[in-house]
Amino acid sequence: MQGLERRFESVSVKGGVIAALTALMLWPLSRVESLVNERQSLQHDAYAVIADGFGGPQAVGPPVLTVDTEQRTVTIDSSTKISTDLWTAGPTLHLTPDDVQITSDVTVEIRSKGIYSVPVYVATIAVTGQFKTEGLARLLAPEGDIRPLPSHATLQLPLSRVKYVRSLQRFEVGGQALRPAGGRVAGLEALSVPIDLTVIGRKVPLTFHIDVVVAGSESLHFLPLGSTTTVSARVGWPHPDFEGAFFPVSRQTNAQGYSANWQVLELNRAIPSIWRGDAIDRSVPATEFGVRMLQPSDLYTQDYRAVRYGILFVAITFACFFAWEHLVRGMRLHPMQYLLVGLALATFYLLLLALSEHIGFAVSYGVAAAALVALITTYIFGATNNRAAAGGIGAALAISYCLLYVILLSQDYALLLGSLLLFAILAALMLATRRLDWAKVGRGETEQ
Repeated sequence: MQGLERRFESVSVKGGVIAALTALMLWPLSRVESLVNERQSLQHDAYAVIADGFGGPQAVGPPVLTVDTEQRTVTIDSSTKISTDLWTAGPTLHLTPDDVQITSDVTVEIRSKGIYSVPVYVATIAVTGQFKTEGLARLLAPEGDIRPLPSHATLQLPLSRVKYVRSLQRFEVGGQALRPAGGRVAGLEALSVPIDLTVIGRKVPLTFHIDVVVAGSESLHFLPLGSTTTVSARVGWPHPDFEGAFFPVSRQTNAQGYSANWQVLELNRAIPSIWRGDAIDRSVPATEFGVRMLQPSDLYTQDYRAVRYGILFVAITFACFFAWEHLVRGMRLHPMQYLLVGLALATFYLLLLALSEHIGFAVSYGVAAAALVALITTYIFGATNNRAAAGGIGAALAISYCLLYVILLSQDYALLLGSLLLFAILAALMLATRRLDWAKVGRGETEQ
């Protein structure tokens, strides 16, 4: 037993044991990291359940005018040489509107499933615009062997999911109130109404005014299908976040939420004003733009980032203890004590994860860090009976975890701050131990 103790007095042997213990701490930290991923997966499952019942991400666009066509096929009788025109169903033609204006008033609330909460919204959307006579004439003009059928037209308002339409307050086309049914256009579900263009005529624009209320979560996008698409959105959520193909030209933020305005021209989008069949179905999603209900305090992302710093904090803490042993007289720690301290450091991240699901990341971080610092300080004082050394270690740990919290909050500067912190700690260790003769430390011949 005494021989084993003498071996631990060797700097090389003890340094190797501490390095092995540091590597061993990778296992509990990896288990905590796996637990974070598991809890995040459960959170996503809860979000999916809420989205399926209340409403998921929504995309809304102005109505598209669709016209059925007939296509001519010429057949020639081989015996009589008489040709016959055979008209069959041809590809549908689609026309985008002009001068589109979309206004949206979005009310946001929090819905929960178990311990998981997600912001959901109800959006009151008004869509106005017109189909100009020039566009109608181009749509209905025969082209080659294709003949449009003006009496077989449909006006279709594209939506991601018609299922989540709460109410249809107004659906007017050409000044006439209509009752839409389900449909599909541009790769999306749609609210569709049949229209007879032979009755409406081509000498006046075909106007529309649609007021619809939709429910959703995560995001609300708009489709720039007009020759000019102007969108105004007022969102009752304090964390603005914009995404998609176009950012707003202006925005304002206040205590109740924020508002934003977009303007997209026909030249800005890769969608023609008239197309056949499903030619652009894959292009439409790339033109979406809008808002996302950002949750700035994504606690699992913060927990995951904190755990990623775990092995670094264990290594630095062990290195500081090892140097402290040879700078402070009478302070000696056994490898078992290093192991217990390492397990306490790993337990910090488990405690942080468990608490953050109930009381938020900031409060749980403070509680977990305070508990860890108090535990290790008390343990070191009991192990060494050196109040000054224990107090110094506790203060160093408290400062380290305060700096880690700043790094976790500063996502854009995390790498810079983390690198500076690591450099500062290593510099402090090197300066504190610069006069130690490591070759003689094991024999107690420290050179001052």
